[in-house]
Amino acid sequence: MKLLTHTSTLLAGLFALSLLNISTAQAAAQHSYSNSGYCQLVAKGTSQYQRNLLAAYAGKLGYAPSQLECRNLQQQRTTATPVFELGSAIKQFEQGSVRKLPNATVEKLKELDKNRQQQWFNQVAG
Repeated sequence: MKLLTHTSTLLAGLFALSLLNISTAQAAAQHSYSNSGYCQLVAKGTSQYQRNLLAAYAGKLGYAPSQLECRNLQQQRTTATPVFELGSAIKQFEQGSVRKLPNATVEKLKELDKNRQQQWFNQVAG
């Protein structure tokens, strides 16, 4: 009789455990692994935890990218990001258009740091 009272609890626990395993497997399947992701992890440090994480990541990726491959990816990332320049942004904004920025606005923009200048252009010229 005692076995019957615990059977429902046992079944409920097994059901919850199987649902947990299924959701964990689905979450792992949705993550995409790439060589650039591996290289970003390499750049974060060399603690024991990082080494274990890199080994697991390489296992999911299927190989461990070399230092040369990581360097090349980093170079591509830095050369692909254009640097914001106020003068060229103003020329591009005004080129072939009737829109012209007043000189006072340009002078105030020059006083701002590069990030604020770029934010302003993204909002106005978008």
